[in-house]
Amino acid sequence: MKRVGRIISKLNNSILSGTKRFATAMLVISAMFGIVSGGVLLFAPDKLEHVQNSLVALGSKGYKLPDMAAIPHSSEQEIRTLKTFSKVFVNLAKQSRPALVFIKTTRQVQNRGRGGFPFPDDFFFPFFPPGGGPRDRGFQQQQSAGSGFIVDLKNGYVMTNNHVVQESNEITVQTFDDRKFKAKLIGSDASVDVAVLKLENFSAGSLRQLGLADSDGVEVGDWVVALGAPFSLPQTLTVGVVSALGRGGLGVLGGAALEDFIQTDAAINPGNSGGPLVNLDGKVIGINTAISSPTGSSAGIGFAVPANMARLAAEMLINDGRVIRGFLGIEGRDFNELSPDLLRELRLSEDSQGTMIVGIVKGSPAERAELKPYDVIQTLNGNPVTSYSQFRTRLAFTKPGTEVRLGILRDGKPLDVKVKISQFSPESAQRNSDDDDSDAQPGIASDFGLSLKSLSSEMRKQLGIKTTQGVLVAGVADDSYASFAGLRRGDVITEINRKQVKSIKDVETALKNAKDKPRDLLFLIERNGRSQLIVLRQR
Repeated sequence: MKRVGRIISKLNNSILSGTKRFATAMLVISAMFGIVSGGVLLFAPDKLEHVQNSLVALGSKGYKLPDMAAIPHSSEQEIRTLKTFSKVFVNLAKQSRPALVFIKTTRQVQNRGRGGFPFPDDFFFPFFPPGGGPRDRGFQQQQSAGSGFIVDLKNGYVMTNNHVVQESNEITVQTFDDRKFKAKLIGSDASVDVAVLKLENFSAGSLRQLGLADSDGVEVGDWVVALGAPFSLPQTLTVGVVSALGRGGLGVLGGAALEDFIQTDAAINPGNSGGPLVNLDGKVIGINTAISSPTGSSAGIGFAVPANMARLAAEMLINDGRVIRGFLGIEGRDFNELSPDLLRELRLSEDSQGTMIVGIVKGSPAERAELKPYDVIQTLNGNPVTSYSQFRTRLAFTKPGTEVRLGILRDGKPLDVKVKISQFSPESAQRNSDDDDSDAQPGIASDFGLSLKSLSSEMRKQLGIKTTQGVLVAGVADDSYASFAGLRRGDVITEINRKQVKSIKDVETALKNAKDKPRDLLFLIERNGRSQLIVLRQR
């Protein structure tokens, strides 16, 4: 027992001694930490802050950002109205997107990049990926993408733009439910940029079809939704308003095309072509076709083919395989295109209703009906004419052989003229040629700053001049009457003060009469294939 007691006593002493040594060590360490900390605090306070921040970071596990209450509004009713309004677009998306399709095409083209693409660079049509695919010396397979929408679930008909599918060797359509179908081209027409596809081995499933609205009822300011696949991103929706109506003369579809576009600020980008422009009722008011942009991407100026035009074209393509156009044979101008001087000369204003005839095609129904330049067409079959593009479109979709009634204003007097519409062809739109090979001679024209030359048939052909009569402006002197009026080298003078110009002598006579009795001269000219009116004033 005593031996056991001694052992326990030694253990206690050892433990006590160890405890003292541990306590002493801890005091030494604490003192050293204090010295070091004091040194850091004195000579490197930034290091101490870093250590403290690290400790805080380690201690922040489980931290949660504080929640905030909704921002108060002055009128909760207004917020509820906006939320309700946003639901309109949500519902439109749900109802419309199942009809939207993504179109991929493959075509064989000559190996020259995008050369030969027939549209200006600042108007975008289909999206062509860089490079366009494998290259060889002669041809390459080029892939492009666009959009479309189902208009008939029973027959599997899809509407899109002509330029999305033109010259394609293979067309594949991807639907909202990610199914893919081969598509057959039923028909297409470049003049209205509309095409109809038929999906092969198609079943509707959960897909939908879209109906076409009466686009004549569209107004500037109407809310619209543009659907499509910009930059090959399917099922994209953008929102905007109708910015303008009846946009024509843009030249994006070629010279013989019918341009009567709906303009919108809804974002339209490469790949949107062929997709629907939808109103708040979920009806298609147009087919997204082009944009005007210096960058090739949306600048808030997009154009759509009106639904009424698209409907007529699609039905003709399905029934006849082609679009049959009516033809009158006039060239017109709207009053907002004419200068104030010219409007005063014609006793008209920008608010005048209708469109003015500035050219007649020889041998056309218009010539046979004795329509004349400067006639103002105000009505077509009793319906108001608001623009030349609108009038031209309505005539184009009038069945050839139909007699129409025109309400015109001639020299301030109203007249009714009946004319039978013929069928359009590229040849019917060309004027016949007359030869006049006489050379220009110096005369009174030089006093007005004009150098003139007679037009031969060969010269007309080389310069692409349509008119069969007239005199070529070979030069315009700087700071002359002609220069101030806006005449240019290459213009063809076809009339002066409503009298036909067939020779240089006709121009000289008109200019001499104006010089003897100073007065304004009204020139009807052809410039770049279009008729234009210019007022020459003696200053």
